[in-house]
Amino acid sequence: MYLYNLLKGVRLLESRAFFSGSQLKWLAVFAMLLDHAAKIISFQPSLTLAVPYGTEPNKLVEISQRLVPLFILFGRLAFPLFCFLLVEGFIHTSNVKKYALRLFLFALVSEIPYDLAFSHRFIDLENQNVFFTLLIGLIVIIGLEKLRTLTKIKYFCAPLLILVGIFLAEWLRTDYGGWIGVLLIVSLYLFRDSTLFNCILGGLILLQNSWFGPLAFVPIYFYNDQRGRQWKYFFYWFYPVHLLVLLTIQQFLIALKMN
Repeated sequence: MYLYNLLKGVRLLESRAFFSGSQLKWLAVFAMLLDHAAKIISFQPSLTLAVPYGTEPNKLVEISQRLVPLFILFGRLAFPLFCFLLVEGFIHTSNVKKYALRLFLFALVSEIPYDLAFSHRFIDLENQNVFFTLLIGLIVIIGLEKLRTLTKIKYFCAPLLILVGIFLAEWLRTDYGGWIGVLLIVSLYLFRDSTLFNCILGGLILLQNSWFGPLAFVPIYFYNDQRGRQWKYFFYWFYPVHLLVLLTIQQFLIALKMN
């Protein structure tokens, strides 16, 4: 009886799934914007209006210092949502080659804004933007999909392919790397037919980075398998453009303080 009620409760929760793919994208974009605003603009005293020597920091600085960790914390929701949407996009796309090509092109387009925003260099080969992580993850799951048609050899090739993807991301030092980024994408793909288990395993992978990030799997659990309204190229362009906008605000605040 207890088991029946438990299963009934799970089915009831699943029947109330209401997050579309578009809504998950907007949530991810908002979380990413808060995270990057905190990291790039920083809202720190060094980037705000000068405070007279010997006086207490003004109210704006106090509030901003409290917002920084909250913004960064909430920002941990963005990456797992993007990974989940990447896997959904791969499953439903009609042309996976064009999908991979778009990711590659926007990885290139985003690299200079990413480097300027986070390392203040025009080109910084020490770290690569998150599009490269998503691209490597996509290539790995494309390979895994092709291996499904094979028999015994897939049990050797599949783990090897996953490890190559993980170590490539680590070697390139992409955002979130291989042991979090690529591994999470692979996990979301391999266990996509078991929503609850997928959410639990994904949450455990994210614990390497943040205790708050696994909460992204709450809206993922309530995903309703509907794409929702599509803003495809808007979401691609948002990444490099918002980095440039935040960088401009940062430089304005620095110039304002210096004057």
